[in-house]
Amino acid sequence: MIGFIILTISAKAQSKYQQSKQATELNKEIFKIIKKNSLFSDDLNWKEIKSESTTLAFTDNDSINEQLIFDFYKQKLRAVGDKHSFFISSRTINEISKAPMAEMPQGEYLGDGIGWVKVPRLMTFDEKKDIEFANSIRTIIEKIDTENTITGWIVDLRHNGGGNMWPMIAGLNALIDDGTAGYFVQGKTRTPWPNENGKILGKTKSVNTYKIKNNKVKIAVLFDAQTGSSGEMTAVSFLGLPNVKSFGQTTSGYITANQTFPLSNGGQLLLATTYVTDRTGKGYKGGIIPDVTVDDLSNTKNDNVIKTAAKWLNEN
Repeated sequence: MIGFIILTISAKAQSKYQQSKQATELNKEIFKIIKKNSLFSDDLNWKEIKSESTTLAFTDNDSINEQLIFDFYKQKLRAVGDKHSFFISSRTINEISKAPMAEMPQGEYLGDGIGWVKVPRLMTFDEKKDIEFANSIRTIIEKIDTENTITGWIVDLRHNGGGNMWPMIAGLNALIDDGTAGYFVQGKTRTPWPNENGKILGKTKSVNTYKIKNNKVKIAVLFDAQTGSSGEMTAVSFLGLPNVKSFGQTTSGYITANQTFPLSNGGQLLLATTYVTDRTGKGYKGGIIPDVTVDDLSNTKNDNVIKTAAKWLNEN
């Protein structure tokens, strides 16, 4: 009996050691990634972070250790102004992958020559869902454009909280010419961000290639305080075009570009690594201020934001 108890304690101790070792390695891994790649790396006190990270109280529960590490670095990043970077666990990734899409794009002909397309947030880890989302935008645009004589478009990004920007941009590409939609900026380096017909950046499969009959007509882009992250990036992809004007309220300001870093435990770190500019070089480091502010938060297809945008679209 005594021998059995000794062996049991030894097994528990070994298990705790293994879990602590895994947590220690994950801690070191994240430390290196953030120090090398974070947009805010120079603002962080790395000597202090290294010292404090070694005192994290790891347990024999891997999930608890993971959350402890994630919370520690997230707090450090928030303290220096990074409000966009975040971690996602392998469990959450798996749950999102299996779940149906929370929302799908909408659109219709509003009359008076105006087509309306509303693009919601999109969070997936599934190429098929990304393609389905992009194609649904293109299908909506194609139907409105082929069945009506369109003299203006409304791209409604209100309440779009973000996720994956590329299917959003790929779908809305039907409204504009191909080309550089903006730039990722890190220090003195500017990396163009392409917008090409039929392509979702990073995906091998093509999407619907329909282009509207007249892409010189006016486009009103709508956003509000709940437009964030990839919703803001999608808005930026239109800004700077001569036929575009924006309406609504200032966006939430989650406008840094997040790069995905896979972690050894199956989770991911989505780290803010660059600022962005529109196609003209205008930078956005905070919320996007609309050209025309309209204080109506009802977020419907016939509210004052829509009506104000429609009035501009119908002006000669």
